[in-house]
Amino acid sequence: MTMNDDANRLNNGLIPSSSDGAVKQRTHSKLCRSISSSQNQNGKKGSPESKDFFDGSYFSANESKLKGKALFDYSQPSWAYLYTSCLVVLDVLMTIIGSIITFLIYPDSRFYLQRRAPHNNAILEFILLAICAWIISLLICEAYSRHVMGEGYELYSKILKAALIDFVMICTLGYILKLDIPRSLAFGVPLFTGCLTLLERWLMRRALHYSRRKGEFVYSTILIGSPKAIHQVCKQLQEDSGIGYKPIAVCPVALDKSEKSAQSNTQHLISTPFIPENEEEAKLKVLSVNSHLAETAKIFKAHTVLITDVLSHNSETTRTLSLAVESMGIELAIATSVADLGGASLHFRNDPNMPVLTAKLPQYTTRARILKRVMDIALSIVAIILTGIPMILIAYMIHREDKGPVIFSQKRIGILGRPFIMYKFRSMRPDAEELKAKLAKENGLQDRFIFKMKDDPRITKFGHFIRKTSLDELPQFFNVLKGDMSLVGPRPPLPEEVAKYDTLYSSRLLVKPGITGPWQVSGRSALNKEQSEFADVSYIQNWSFTGDIAILLKTVMVMIRGTGM
Repeated sequence: MTMNDDANRLNNGLIPSSSDGAVKQRTHSKLCRSISSSQNQNGKKGSPESKDFFDGSYFSANESKLKGKALFDYSQPSWAYLYTSCLVVLDVLMTIIGSIITFLIYPDSRFYLQRRAPHNNAILEFILLAICAWIISLLICEAYSRHVMGEGYELYSKILKAALIDFVMICTLGYILKLDIPRSLAFGVPLFTGCLTLLERWLMRRALHYSRRKGEFVYSTILIGSPKAIHQVCKQLQEDSGIGYKPIAVCPVALDKSEKSAQSNTQHLISTPFIPENEEEAKLKVLSVNSHLAETAKIFKAHTVLITDVLSHNSETTRTLSLAVESMGIELAIATSVADLGGASLHFRNDPNMPVLTAKLPQYTTRARILKRVMDIALSIVAIILTGIPMILIAYMIHREDKGPVIFSQKRIGILGRPFIMYKFRSMRPDAEELKAKLAKENGLQDRFIFKMKDDPRITKFGHFIRKTSLDELPQFFNVLKGDMSLVGPRPPLPEEVAKYDTLYSSRLLVKPGITGPWQVSGRSALNKEQSEFADVSYIQNWSFTGDIAILLKTVMVMIRGTGM
C-alpha cells in the first residue's frame, strides 16, 4: 500500500483506531509530511486543491447500511425517547400527588366536587383533566424539547411558565365544560404540581449529568473546523460533559483564500491534516466536508454536526451544509461566532463553558416525514382511482395518433441524487430526444437548466392538449406511490441538469421531487434561471403542510386555466 493510499484512508476516516495514542499520532504526522511533500513535488506549494461542497450527489457509497431506516433512524438517540418517556410518567405522577395534596389541604373542595356530581366519579375526572392540562402546558413551553434538561435556569423558567398556563387552562376548561371547579383547586393544583415538577426535574437533571460523566446519555457529534478549534472544543467537551456532545469524528478544514474563491460567495474548503493531541482524539475518524457528509453522519449514527469555525454564516456552503444536515434529521450546532441561518429555528444553549447555537428546521422531523409520506400514499391512491378511466382514454388517443408507445419513461434524479425512472404520457414524437440537442442549439437554450420551447415542433397534436391541461403527468402518481416522488416538491431534474448545479442549488436534491411544486405554479418555463433556483431553494427551507396544500390548490387552478406553460 502506498503513502497516497494511506492518505486517502485518513481523509475518509478509515485509519483504524489504536489503543496507543502515540502510535497513531506518529502515523498521522508521517502521513501529513508525506502529503505536504507530494503537493510540493506537484508544484502546488504545499496547498491542497480546494473543492466545491457539492460533487454530484448527496448519497453515500455505503448507503446500503441505511436500508429500512429512511424515516426512523434520525438524530434522536434511543436513550432520549426512554428519558423523555420517564419525564412524562413522572410529570403525570407529580400532577396526581399535587392534586392529592390540594385535596388534603382544602377538604371542602373534594366534598364540593362530590356534591356537584354524586353519581359520577368527579374527583377522578378532575385529576384526569389536571393531568391533560399540565402535560399540554409543558409541551407549549417546550419542556420536553432537546437539550432542555441540560440548561438549568431555562428549564426551571419553562416549568414556572407552564404552571401559569396550567392555571389558565384549568379555569378555561372548567368554564367551557361547566365543571364549576373551586378556586382552591384552580390555584392549588398548578401551584403544588409546579413545585413538585421543579424538584422532579432537578433530580432527573442531576441523574442525567451523572450518567454523562460516565459517557452515557450523550449525542454522538461530528466536529467541523480548523484543527486548532477542534482541539479546543474537544478539550471543552471533556471538561464539561454536561452539555452532552461526544465527538466521534472530525472534519479538519481551512478556507481557500485564492482569488477565485474570494470572488465567490461559495466558500471553497481545503482539507487539512489533523494530528491528535491525546488518546481520545486519536480514536476520532477523519472525514471530508462534502455533499456526502450528511449520509455519512447517519451511517456513523451521529446525532449532531458541530461547526467550530472557518465557515461563515452568510456563505452558500454553510447554507447548503445546514440544509443537507438538517434535512437528514441531524442537529446542526454552531459556534456563536458563526451562526445566522435563515429559515432555521435557532436555540441558544447558554452553557458557561461552551455557549453554542443549535439550528433546526422543524419541518424535517420524523413525524413530519411520516405524515408527508402518508399523505402522498393516500392522495396518490385516490388520484389513481379517480383518473383510472381518463388515463385509459388518454392512452387510447396517444396510440391512435401515431401508433407509438403510450408511456414515456425517462431517467430522472431523485432525492440525494439517486436516479429513478419517471413515467409520463407521451406527448412528443417518438424521436423527440434525438431532436432535443439540435433544437437547443438552434434556439440558444444550451445553458438553460429547463429546456422548454413555446412552440416545440416535437409535440404532437394530442400532446399539446394533454400538456396544456397537465394530463400527461397523471402516470407520475405511480412514481409517488412507489416512493420515487412526492405530490409536491421541486421538479425532477435530468442528469445533465444536475451536472450543472452549483453548491446552493444542489440542495434541491435533499427532498423528493414532486409532480407539482413552486416552479410549476410560479410561471413554469417563463421563469429564468435565478427565479427557478430561488423558488426551489425557498421551498426546501420553508416547507410546510399548509404550503403543500396551497400549491396543490394552485396547481388545480393552473390546470383549469392552462397557464404557465
